[in-house]
Amino acid sequence: MKADEEFYLVMYDITYSKTLQKIGKIMLKEGFERINYSVWVGWINPVKKNDLKVKLSKMLGDENAKGSVFYIMPISKSSLKHTRCLNGRKPKELDFWIGEKREAFF
Repeated sequence: MKADEEFYLVMYDITYSKTLQKIGKIMLKEGFERINYSVWVGWINPVKKNDLKVKLSKMLGDENAKGSVFYIMPISKSSLKHTRCLNGRKPKELDFWIGEKREAFF
């Protein structure tokens, strides 16, 4: 893995619970790591992976999910490594999120 490799931070606010659950399952299946309930990090840009983009767009286009938002933020590995908690410490899961550890112990 290159030091300047790009990751993608995905954040969303889904207004319909069924859509929220389905999108969470898709994110897991696509290899994203959950940072928080609606925040993920991964190596895939959902906009450039056409089948993923189509699935997500279809779900977000559902009338029940009107008002939902979905953000994709590219972030370099070196920037992601500088992530800190409010107390100034590195999140214990950070190495797992960026693929430097195979297992996460919480």
